[in-house]
Amino acid sequence: MGLLEVRGRAEVASKGARLLRAKREVLAGELWRLMRDVLAGRARLDEVLREAVKALGLSRALDGEEALASLALAAGREVPLQVSVRRVWGVPTPSVSAPPLVRAADERGSAPTSWGLAGAEAARRHEEALEVLLKIASRELHLARLGEEIQATSRRINALEQLVLPALASEAGRIDAALEERDREDVVRLKRFRARGARSRPGR
Repeated sequence: MGLLEVRGRAEVASKGARLLRAKREVLAGELWRLMRDVLAGRARLDEVLREAVKALGLSRALDGEEALASLALAAGREVPLQVSVRRVWGVPTPSVSAPPLVRAADERGSAPTSWGLAGAEAARRHEEALEVLLKIASRELHLARLGEEIQATSRRINALEQLVLPALASEAGRIDAALEERDREDVVRLKRFRARGARSRPGR
């Protein structure tokens, strides 16, 4: 019974290791897909920020720092963010989303005529950059969470394959050897019993 129990535990541990390997492969595939998205997103963010900085510099030169600061103060707002949780093989990963952030000229807290073309373009470029940044932030949170889970899964696989399974194999071998030794002892005792029985029979 002890040997059967140990073998059963070894089979469960082996199946667990196979499942964890399958999980790690799925998570790694998701990780590489997300990594490509993040790299593309960062390249897009760099491009949008360069254009936003150029537009802001032009607006400062044409409209003046004071006028631009006044318009920026009027255009200030809260950005409603929604954080949801998506699961990949049971791994909770946060996702950040927001409504479209690029506004029309009459939605920035002041009359459209108070904005010069350069100022309106600078505002639009920065709103666009914020949209791209939030998308990347969501993907990078997901990427970090997947990386942590892949590391944890690898540690569990190593523990099963390098510690648990060898220990169970060693225990099964010890029990098997003890059973074989007992069988040999039983055979010897049976031979001795038969020999004593043969000597005690009448006519011998």
